[in-house]
Amino acid sequence: MQLSRPLGEAALAPDDPIDNLLLEEFLEVNRGLAVDVLIVIPAYNEADSLPGVLDRMPETIARMPETIASHRVAILVVSDGSTDGTAKAAADRGVLTIAAPINRGQGAALKLGYLVAIRLKARYVAVVDADGQWDPADLSFAIDILDSGSATFVQGSRVLGSSEVGDSFRDLGVTFFGWLISLLIGTKITDTSSGIRAFTTGAIDGIRLDQPQYQSSELLIAAAMSGAAVCEFPVTMSKRTAGSSKKAKNALYGWYYLRAVIRTFLREFRTPRP
Repeated sequence: MQLSRPLGEAALAPDDPIDNLLLEEFLEVNRGLAVDVLIVIPAYNEADSLPGVLDRMPETIARMPETIASHRVAILVVSDGSTDGTAKAAADRGVLTIAAPINRGQGAALKLGYLVAIRLKARYVAVVDADGQWDPADLSFAIDILDSGSATFVQGSRVLGSSEVGDSFRDLGVTFFGWLISLLIGTKITDTSSGIRAFTTGAIDGIRLDQPQYQSSELLIAAAMSGAAVCEFPVTMSKRTAGSSKKAKNALYGWYYLRAVIRTFLREFRTPRP
């Protein structure tokens, strides 16, 4: 199987025609945009929950006095073929918006966001889900860790913090995949499918991303096996207050997630390193 290109190369000329078209259109409209931190929010039919997520964004992305005023922040919502007004809900709040013409999966939406960050020469990329279950204010803690230089890839953990969802099967899955991926990458991870994370663009510039949907494990494994310094911090995962989950049922979701983990690890294990 032919390997996909690293993100740094793909950002210059994406192989996917939709990515290529949307990226060039975005850069043309936003010519001259200067960003240090790009917050990417992938969204598929989240018109009811997205406004609440945007309203909870922190006023300043960093909390340390020496960096609080030094980050130019932009929020980018990537609407993944939504049919419910998600893109309009984002645009109405004045944030950057890309509307894909078809639903391709959360992984595809995030990959496009990463390509935008690389082309904008952003220092950091931050990600938060659009479902309202993760507090965007926690991004400030992630950026503080990156600013300290102690890690290049940071994500929230409901295991270190708490979960209000109350799904014992999902909780078991979180524990299992935390154990499995920790074993594979040689770094202790407790929550591999967190909906909140941040990393340097340098940590992802050389990685490959192929998963259109189950992307959180692929991103984590690829970054860690490429040399990223990974750490976690405690967060709370809340219950949904609007919208509905787009994920597969528990057993099917677990199988797809496991398949993505295995495929990513084998790909990265076989990929020559410079």
